[in-house]
Amino acid sequence: MTSTNLPSSASKKFEPTDEELIQDFLRNKINGRPLPNYGTILEGELFGTEKNPWEIWEENVENSYDEKDLYFFTTLKRKFSTNSLRMVRTIGLGSWEGEDIGKEIMANKTNQRIGMKKRYRFEKSGTSHDGGWILHQYSIDSSLLPNPSNVSIIILCIFFNQCNSPRNPRQSKNYN
Repeated sequence: MTSTNLPSSASKKFEPTDEELIQDFLRNKINGRPLPNYGTILEGELFGTEKNPWEIWEENVENSYDEKDLYFFTTLKRKFSTNSLRMVRTIGLGSWEGEDIGKEIMANKTNQRIGMKKRYRFEKSGTSHDGGWILHQYSIDSSLLPNPSNVSIIILCIFFNQCNSPRNPRQSKNYN
């Protein structure tokens, strides 16, 4: 996994709005324009990988913000064929299960829809991680793209949800 725009401070703050993630980061990334330098967004695959969320966390915790959030650019992968609407949501031993139908992200100045935000939770029955990892997926509205069928880049924010799981990855390296 590679990082983009890594800040040099040890205690990093990055609290972007949903609009900033879509307009300033995702839109610029898709269009090949420079990204803002006030935040780190890694590049890596969080769908269809053999690594589990806690392994990805452990490998990248130095790029997290306040040891809470990790942000990634990734690509969506279709489950069956290029025409399929179903996407790959597996990760490691489990999968990302949708918790909502998504929330529209609107531009404050124009009230135009610029993207969607969806929430997923890691599910693997019988493990201490079931429901403990959360993923927010940010996608850009196709109306903002010159060729929407070619673009499958999204932003993901992964974090540990202490409310849903008794184990805190920042307190122990034993995640099993």
